[in-house]
Amino acid sequence: MHVEKEEAKRFGFAQFRSVLAAVLLLAAGLKAYQLATAPLPPVVQGSIFTPLLELLGNRYFQMLVVVGEILFALVLIADLWRTCMWLLSLFGFTAFTFVSVMKGISGESSCGCFGMVTVNSWLTAAFDAVFVGLLLVFRERIDWTFREPAAVSPKKVLAVLLVWFMLAVPVLYFMLSLKQVPHATLGTEFIRPDGSKGIELEPETRIGKEFPLIARFVQKEGAEMLQRGTWNILLVHVDCAQSLRMMRNLEEKKTENVAIVVIPFQRGEPLIIHIRAATGRSRY
Repeated sequence: MHVEKEEAKRFGFAQFRSVLAAVLLLAAGLKAYQLATAPLPPVVQGSIFTPLLELLGNRYFQMLVVVGEILFALVLIADLWRTCMWLLSLFGFTAFTFVSVMKGISGESSCGCFGMVTVNSWLTAAFDAVFVGLLLVFRERIDWTFREPAAVSPKKVLAVLLVWFMLAVPVLYFMLSLKQVPHATLGTEFIRPDGSKGIELEPETRIGKEFPLIARFVQKEGAEMLQRGTWNILLVHVDCAQSLRMMRNLEEKKTENVAIVVIPFQRGEPLIIHIRAATGRSRY
């Protein structure tokens, strides 16, 4: 009877740990895919949390997070060191909550927890906070000596480490296979594992310098005005809702010396530029 009563006390967390493991594996998989296929987006500047978020958003730190989440999930699935894992889960999701709150305050459009899948930072913070609450509801009776009720099987530990190694090595290989090289004008060029290329624009590095695409337009009549003065440049992709909203805002505010470059949907189509200067507006 004593054993049954003890097991009943553990029932809540024993079931809930499987949900935690599934969330961690999903997050690790989506982040790994992003790290293997494209550079991480830049951190929003100007917030008090910017230095910390840049540190947490470091590419190699994120790789460690991925392999760490995989190991954490495997230990939860194997039901090893239950009391310690409850405490680590509580600490981990509390930390996730604070990071999401910092990103929300900083104005980040996505928490980044699920790679390229955009999830509002405040929504993720609420989601993590719910998990913290559920962990408190499904808490164990804490033994602060951290003694387990039964001896941990060395074979189970070895099996977990073996599975983790078999998963972590190929995941790390694919994350490290993304090659990034400095681009002469636009930013960072990256090559995906499938050989396709892309360029991550770095507009903050171009402030006060010549617009890198100016050579594409100066040969057209009237476009030489881009070579003089200070301009606000907005690159707009036709299927990007955020950039289209920014373009409408510029239209409404009637901002002067603005050049809006419309990136075509199909590769090979010409760029379109809308220019508004103090002397009038031209379209090319």
